[in-house]
Amino acid sequence: MFLPQFTWRTFFSLAICVSTIFSPPPLALAGDKPVAAPGSHAVRAQLICVSAKLQLGQVAVGQTGDRLMTITNSGGTPLVVLSATSTGTEFGLNGLDLPLTLAAGESFTFRVIFVPQRSGPADGSISIVAESPKQALTVLLSGTGKAAGQLQVTPGAIDLGDASAGSARTQTVQLTAIGADVIVVSAAISSENFQLGGPALPVTIPAEHSVPFKITFVPRDSWNSSAILSFTSDASNSPTEQVVTARKLGPVEHKVQLSWKASTSKHIAGYNIYRGTQSGGPYKKINSSLDPTTTYADVHVVAGYKYYYVAAAVNLNGLESKYSKQVQAVVP
Repeated sequence: MFLPQFTWRTFFSLAICVSTIFSPPPLALAGDKPVAAPGSHAVRAQLICVSAKLQLGQVAVGQTGDRLMTITNSGGTPLVVLSATSTGTEFGLNGLDLPLTLAAGESFTFRVIFVPQRSGPADGSISIVAESPKQALTVLLSGTGKAAGQLQVTPGAIDLGDASAGSARTQTVQLTAIGADVIVVSAAISSENFQLGGPALPVTIPAEHSVPFKITFVPRDSWNSSAILSFTSDASNSPTEQVVTARKLGPVEHKVQLSWKASTSKHIAGYNIYRGTQSGGPYKKINSSLDPTTTYADVHVVAGYKYYYVAAAVNLNGLESKYSKQVQAVVP
C-alpha cells in the first residue's frame, strides 16, 4: 500500500524473501567465495545483490534519472566494502560512503545515477570490492537516453492588465512541447496576488501539442504587482520561467463595459481591443495582452468624451482577424 502524506515523488525499495523447492533465479554474487573449513559451522561473508542487471529506463538527455540498489552480506561474519566504481561517464553512484562495514545479514541501499549525454541506449556496470574475505561484485547497468524537448510558454509577455479591488483578471497561457514530449512536474508563482489553474500535475504534453494554463490576478496588498511564473519539467530549458505583471486600480470614476460574440474560427487564443476618438479610426490597442474572454472594461476614459471601439480575434499562430463592427460610447 502507498499512503502519500504530501505532494511529491517518493522512492522506496521492496525486498521479498521466498522459500521454494524450485531453483531460484540467479543473483549477482561476489567472486572468490570462500569455502568453510571442515567442521566449521560459521558461514563466511558473501556480498550479493538482488539483481545482476539494473535497468534505469528512459531519461531525457541532460536530465538525471536514478534507481535504488541494495547490497547484502548474506554470510555469518562481518564484511567491509572498500570501493565501488561505475564504468562510463553517464552512470554514477550516490549515497554510498566507503569504507562500509556490513554485519552478518545486513543490507545497505544507495542510488545509481543515470545522466545520458546522447539519445539511444547506454550500457555500463558497477564494480564493488569487499574484503574479509576479498571479493568483487559486478552489476550490469543499462538505460536509454531520449531527446529532450523544450517547454514554450505563450504569450511571451504575460500582462493581466488592470483589476480593481474585489475583482479579478484571468488570462490563459499555452504550454507547448517543442521537439519531443515534455513532462510538466510542477508549477509555481512567486506572489500571493496571483492564482494558478490548469491540468493536474504531472502532465505529459506530446511533442508539438499544447495544454492551457490559467493565471488569475486577485489584488490584495499592492497597487502594482509582478511575479515569476515557473514550470518544472524534464525539458532541456527547465525550469521554464516567465514574468507576470498586473496592476491594481483605485476607485474607478468612469468605465466603459464592452462585450462581443466569440469568434467561430478554430484555435482562437484571445482578442485585442482597439479604441479611437474618431469614427472609423485611427484606433489604438488598449489591452496589454490577449484577452481570452469576450468582455473588457475600459477604465481609462474621461467624462464628456465620445469613444469608438473595435475588436479583433487572434489565433494560436498570432494572426489577427479584421476589425469587428465599430461601437461607440459616450462618457457622461
